[in-house]
Amino acid sequence: MAMKYVKGKLYKLTIADLQPDPNQARSFMDPNALNELAASIGKFGVLVPIQFCQNDQGALVIVSGHRRVKAAEKAGLTEINGTFTDGDTRLQGFVDNLQREGLSPVDEAEQMAALMKEYVFNQYQLAEALGKSQAAVSTTITLNKLPEDVRDACRTNPNIPKTILLEVAKEKTEATMRRKFKNYMDKAGKATQPADVKQRLSKQRSLIMQTDGLTGKLSGLPWQEWSEDDRNDLTNALLGIRSQVQGLLRDMNALPAEDQPDLPGNNNLS
Repeated sequence: MAMKYVKGKLYKLTIADLQPDPNQARSFMDPNALNELAASIGKFGVLVPIQFCQNDQGALVIVSGHRRVKAAEKAGLTEINGTFTDGDTRLQGFVDNLQREGLSPVDEAEQMAALMKEYVFNQYQLAEALGKSQAAVSTTITLNKLPEDVRDACRTNPNIPKTILLEVAKEKTEATMRRKFKNYMDKAGKATQPADVKQRLSKQRSLIMQTDGLTGKLSGLPWQEWSEDDRNDLTNALLGIRSQVQGLLRDMNALPAEDQPDLPGNNNLS
């Protein structure tokens, strides 16, 4: 007879008894990040308990914390703390992944679409369930337009910015999406060239490349998804950049005429 668990109660679980959720949102775990987490767990233990439930056969299934379980096992642990939960564990697990462990943009988009279909949600209902804005949900879901081979490439490369993928997804055909994605990957590959090649770049060229890279990151920035504090901090940072840029352009005599300040003696009186 299967053991009866109490919702919300903390239990010490044998890792070998835990089964992964077949519907979990995370399709890829970055090996380097997993090794770092395993090293941390080996030193400090698992600080945040996982959540688990029981399936119809009485087996224990991970609801949230798949990375923690995998890393704990990698660190040599045989037991892990977990709290029992029931009810709508599918949605619980997805929300936990979003809030705690950070899904890849592609996994997030695909899971949002799957949840909308499974629960017959519209975008507003899904946004409310996830604690996001409808605009943020709509923006993320556009990534499902990406060709499957592009999405597969993104699963194993967590360093591809979401802003870049959103720009790629704006293209009208899969062919142009693939071309734009390839161009980005080619440029990214050149940016990660060996250190001895990078050292040959002048300080001036390095600064120009960094500035150009910042421009790309700001393009299509999904600031609507950010908290109010983060948006305020971004506003202050951008205002600071604008002030520095305007001053530099003015010193270089490169500021457009309409942006030139009205200085004493510059006004022509008729």
